[in-house]
Amino acid sequence: MLNRYLFSCISGILFSKLIHALSTSGFLGPVFPIPRSLSSSPAIRLASQVFQNLITTSLASGTSTHGDFDNSSTAFSFEFYSTSSEEALFQYHYSPPILANISQGVKKVDRYTIYRIGSITKLLTVYTFLITDGDRNFNEPVTKWIPELLGEGGETGEGPVERTKWGEVTIGALASHMAGIGSEYGWLDISLADFPLSEIGLPPLSQSEKPTCGASFTRPPCPEDEFLKGFASRHPVFPPFQTPVYSNSAFEILAIALSRIAGKDFKTLFDEALIKPFNLSRTSYDKPDDSLGVIPGNVTTTFWDFDMGGVWPTGGVWSTTADLSTIGRSILTSSLLPPSLTRRWMKPVTHTASLYTSIGAPWEIQRAILPTSNRVVDLYTKNGKLGAYGGYMILVPDYDVGFTILQAGPGTHTDVLAGWVVDVFLPALEEAARLVAVGSLAGEYRVRDEGSNSSFILSSEEGESGLALTNWIHNGSALPPLIPILKPLAMGDIETAAAALELYKDGIPLIDPATITINLYPTGLGTPTADGGELVAFRAVFNILFETIDTSLFSDLLSAWSIADVFVYGNAGLDEFIVKLDKEGNIVDIENPFLRSTFEKV
Repeated sequence: MLNRYLFSCISGILFSKLIHALSTSGFLGPVFPIPRSLSSSPAIRLASQVFQNLITTSLASGTSTHGDFDNSSTAFSFEFYSTSSEEALFQYHYSPPILANISQGVKKVDRYTIYRIGSITKLLTVYTFLITDGDRNFNEPVTKWIPELLGEGGETGEGPVERTKWGEVTIGALASHMAGIGSEYGWLDISLADFPLSEIGLPPLSQSEKPTCGASFTRPPCPEDEFLKGFASRHPVFPPFQTPVYSNSAFEILAIALSRIAGKDFKTLFDEALIKPFNLSRTSYDKPDDSLGVIPGNVTTTFWDFDMGGVWPTGGVWSTTADLSTIGRSILTSSLLPPSLTRRWMKPVTHTASLYTSIGAPWEIQRAILPTSNRVVDLYTKNGKLGAYGGYMILVPDYDVGFTILQAGPGTHTDVLAGWVVDVFLPALEEAARLVAVGSLAGEYRVRDEGSNSSFILSSEEGESGLALTNWIHNGSALPPLIPILKPLAMGDIETAAAALELYKDGIPLIDPATITINLYPTGLGTPTADGGELVAFRAVFNILFETIDTSLFSDLLSAWSIADVFVYGNAGLDEFIVKLDKEGNIVDIENPFLRSTFEKV
């Protein structure tokens, strides 16, 4: 009777804690080791064929699963690449019939054809800043280097409705659209348009109410001092750090700040940071020779020859898919930045009003949900549009891959192609990574020590996140049933743990082992060994399956990120598994430091 009473009480206590303490979702990031031979992956080869079929079918019909697909006047270039190879995994280039009848530019596009990349330039501006100065000044006010923004009266002359609190605007705020400032000064101001504005009811303006400069086809770009004075006088959109507000001028200000920090003009810094290290001969802030670019019409109306002047750090660069893919690889591999800085950079700074979009510096982070596993994969993207040109730079750190999409013409091909990246390539990348992990790690593992009866099995099914660890035996007994004992011990509740132990010894189960699943996730931590191999760390996520699933907003508060390393014994976590690889990348053994056990593959 006592045992039954204890079982009733303790199981109620333990299950109420465990239901929220053991995760139903994994860690943010890759769920399998990043695959290094994607070019030979059947999943990637099949996805590439599907992707190509989507393009050819859509070009033939003029429409696609994501909208219209112009086949007469829009050129585009698409490249899919990995950090493990300098060769593209897949590329496609389309030269529309219109190019044959245009005197300027190329007749056929390829990966070396130059396009205007619009606001993808913003990403290159921030990258230049980080290469040159790191992020050490990201929390410093921009007025430390550009006091002109404060105005002659400082910040005391006008209220927050009339003037931005520039002393609160940091370098990082400018880089991540969190400054609360307007889009630009002069460039797109309607008052300067050659248009009968009075006929649409707009009141006349005095000359003093109009911008005095601004890059356009009829006006010269603003000199630095005139731009700063004019833009600083504009009303803010929001207070700094309240909500993301897209700003072109923020990146012009950012470039000015870096020039003053480094003591060099921004063009020189851009060349030193990006152009020279990779010999990017077809990436520039000055217009290249027309013969190298794709120009789907008049050089002026397409914006091919539009000189943005000092505004160029926000959207004025010309480039190619080849060069942008080189830059993307360098970001993913941290070839120009310390890895810790890259990890900080490739994180959100703020959310948007959408559950699926966050903003970084200046990443536009799209959160995709994989259809087979429902896990989230973050795409670090930067979109660009200028005149007839558009593009995307997409990096996916979960697989160390990137996609470069550029177009010239009136179509919406960049959006369609980016949509297909999510539809086709993301599921294929997940499956490719899973199959590589299965091939190298799946199998039965046993402790070789004489007298020990300890083992487990690693496996994976399609749609599963992480390698499943099953049949975990420690010294002849299943380990998962020990969790109701370990849990109160980890919380310092010795009395409950002791009572649970008595029930366990009496053969009364506190939890059904069949309801517990364990999955291993890579941590990104690796240590080279003296023999040329590597120690690679994984962490396990323990899941309990319940017949009734809580779908409320607060049901996942204690998911994997908050319960990692909770069971600790002698300074080692139960969830830690260290995989030892030889110099060929083959598995040698797997250690669980908590149990002081090393398992070898059978």
